[in-house]
Amino acid sequence: MTLYELMNEYAAANPSSSNKEDLTPELGENLSLFHSSLIECDLASEKQGGTPRLIANPSDIEPSHLSHFIVAYLPFSAITEKTEINHILFGIYSFFDWLDKKKISHGLTDINISKLLKQLCEKQERCLKLNQLLDNESSRVLKDPPVIQNTLNDVFLVKKIEGNFVSLKGRHQKKLLRLRLPPDTIKLIQLDDYLDLIVGDTSEKWVLLDAGQSYPKIKK
Repeated sequence: MTLYELMNEYAAANPSSSNKEDLTPELGENLSLFHSSLIECDLASEKQGGTPRLIANPSDIEPSHLSHFIVAYLPFSAITEKTEINHILFGIYSFFDWLDKKKISHGLTDINISKLLKQLCEKQERCLKLNQLLDNESSRVLKDPPVIQNTLNDVFLVKKIEGNFVSLKGRHQKKLLRLRLPPDTIKLIQLDDYLDLIVGDTSEKWVLLDAGQSYPKIKK
């Protein structure tokens, strides 16, 4: 069964409230948010009735998908209260617990999900500060924009940090690119961070044009 089908089956057995803004209200608020986050992570999906629905298998889920959801996705949603966040995280934990009880293998089968959720919540503050500094740098560049030959919009993985430069590997790009950033921004970046960026090529160097969310890659 696909992830959407499993989420729908779980939601039918464990009904919960949903919001009008939810793209998949039939899943309930918690799983609807998680479903949307997984689609942003490029898990396989297709439009059904005009709404994207996951067709990926549960084995396709990785720890970094939870990182994206907790560190990057939730802080930029309408969910801000700690009690709301805790309620959502409990709902996600309950879904994986349900999968385990039904003996449905998934990508987090051998992971202590409760411990991982707690660790990811602790990483939010650094990444939110990093988001702000990246925004500041893109604003600085755009005040006096250079001539841009080409732009790239991708989710980049930090592969190397050297001085004030980061070497980035795009999700859809084969070659590494080097991007210079201010020292206070560099201090907050860690190896294996994911950075959602738009960068521009001036033919002499890459510059930051826009920044989205950042979150750490989590290995099994």
